[in-house]
Amino acid sequence: MPNLNKNIEQQVQKKIPHHFLRRLLKKKLKEKGIDEADLLDALTNHILSKSEETLHWSDGEDGSVKNVSIELTEQDVKQFEKDVRAFLDEQLPGVILNTVKDSAKALMKTLEKRWPEVKVDARNEMRHFRDRIDLRWAAGLDPLRMMLIASREVGQEFADKLNRSKAKTGIHKRQALLMLHMRGCQTTLEILTMLENGFPDGAYARWRTLYEISVVAFIIDRFGDEIAERYMAHDIVSMRDSVMNDFRYDGEFYDVTKLTDELRRLEKDYQATIAKFGKSFAGPYGWAAHSLEIKSPRFQDLEVALDWNSLPPDYKWASYKIHAGVAGTVRTLGSIGDSQIIHAGATNAGLDTPAINTAFSLLHISSLVFEKFNDMETQVQMQTLILLRDKVLRECRKATKKLEKDELELQSAVEI
Repeated sequence: MPNLNKNIEQQVQKKIPHHFLRRLLKKKLKEKGIDEADLLDALTNHILSKSEETLHWSDGEDGSVKNVSIELTEQDVKQFEKDVRAFLDEQLPGVILNTVKDSAKALMKTLEKRWPEVKVDARNEMRHFRDRIDLRWAAGLDPLRMMLIASREVGQEFADKLNRSKAKTGIHKRQALLMLHMRGCQTTLEILTMLENGFPDGAYARWRTLYEISVVAFIIDRFGDEIAERYMAHDIVSMRDSVMNDFRYDGEFYDVTKLTDELRRLEKDYQATIAKFGKSFAGPYGWAAHSLEIKSPRFQDLEVALDWNSLPPDYKWASYKIHAGVAGTVRTLGSIGDSQIIHAGATNAGLDTPAINTAFSLLHISSLVFEKFNDMETQVQMQTLILLRDKVLRECRKATKKLEKDELELQSAVEI
């Protein structure tokens, strides 16, 4: 397949002139009363070879020798060139397209025929790789999975209490915290799945989301029911933004007077929500504008409101792994030491940073669904999560040092 372009080019250079010259010579020979396919082919090849010698051809039968002279006029040459150009300009692109389609179908059939064997090999290879990851990182990743299971149990207890509660105050806050905690647990599971399969950069990017969830949860916990109600109501803003983006994508103007019934209801609800909460509510973090007393709050403003005065360095680096900038492309957690290695697949290096960060963020958001810290059972559950977090930190750092040591020894052995 890598020589397909070269092969097509060679065939075009060879076959096209041969085809049109043969057609011209066939016409000339018929004018002489000759209809010999073999002679036609021999004469065509002789002319294309640019030989100055006379062509001698035998049909294999005894008989008198005949001299045949064929004259190619200037008009014949011009027509020949015209036919070749017309074919190259008008028909060749279609021929190439059909060749590409036919070749693609043939290649796909080959791949499909080989796929069962390739699939088994790939699965076995990945299974062995996951086993090696588990051997090196289980001591650090297992307590993180324990944290997740324990956090889910705490969240379920919180949900059960919320369902049984008859309180008329603080409902919005508790509902929002429960939903954020559920999303935090789901995101943690996504991170664990990536870590256990050797994708630290992907896990790092998902940790950024988990961190943002925890910040939003803390903001809602601090400012209470009113901001929680606004947070939940902000869904209408996101939905309208999504619809408007669809209109832009389709090259259409968002005309409120021409909306369909469903979109008309959406616009009506949006306008009613803006009228209730104010114009600032329409911004990306507009749900926090009133409580923070900022017209157009940013995510960093949420951190400042929590006395987290700047984005942590890890948050910035995790952002690189989300976007297409060069830093996220050339720098990876999978590198060991000073060497920068770009991976096209999985790696067993760099799992410590996202794992440790996830343990801290999961603990943060889980702490918000403990309602009574003076309760003995609550204190035991919280202390258990802290101990598991500390074990994640300790064991992941040990695994990283061991990996760096093993890599250094391997490089030294290679150099010797």
